[in-house]
Order: sequence, then structure tokens, then C-alpha cells
Amino acid sequence: MRITFRFIAPLLLLAAMGGASAQDLPTITPSQLPQQLQDQYARNRPDLGRYGHCAAGYDSRTDGLKMAFSCAIYVRLSAQGERQAVSLCNERAKFLGVKARCALIEER
Repeated sequence: MRITFRFIAPLLLLAAMGGASAQDLPTITPSQLPQQLQDQYARNRPDLGRYGHCAAGYDSRTDGLKMAFSCAIYVRLSAQGERQAVSLCNERAKFLGVKARCALIEER
């Protein structure tokens, strides 16, 4: 039995994509967010579509300058949206001086 590259390549791609799932990223539910971030998430939720995701990180529950929020919209894969949302949020947090690590917002 001869195994060709055309058969193995898709399997390797699927294995690589499965390794970077939401389980590797920190998560938070919308109800755990400060009210200001809950409002922001509620405004962005209708535009997320099937694969879009948002992420948030905050040092203070009341000071808006100590909060970072970002969404990845118009992505082709859910895992891509997850990674992109957290990455963009971490960049924004670094720019704003927020020390907390951003977490993926997941509705459970």
C-alpha cells in the first residue's frame, strides 16, 4: 500500500489546527466581565457571525483605562478568530499598560 503526500498533507494540517484550540487559551464568560466590557461585548456580539470571537483583559473593574477589549470579525475559521482576538487584545493591553492577560470570551 502506497501512501501519497496528497493523503498525508491534509491529515497533518488537521492535526496542526487541532493543537491550537480554545482550550489552550484562557477563557472568561460575559457575566464575569466588568459592566463596561459586558456592554461592549453586547454591542459587538451581533457582528461576530459564525466564526468571530472577542477577548478582554482588565486590571480594574471600574477604571476604563485599565481595560483592553478586541474582537476578530470576518475570519474563515473559528480557531483563527480565537487566536486573532486574543492576540489583538494582548497588543492593546500592552499599549494601554494593562498587566492582566487577555482571555477569550466564551458563552457557555
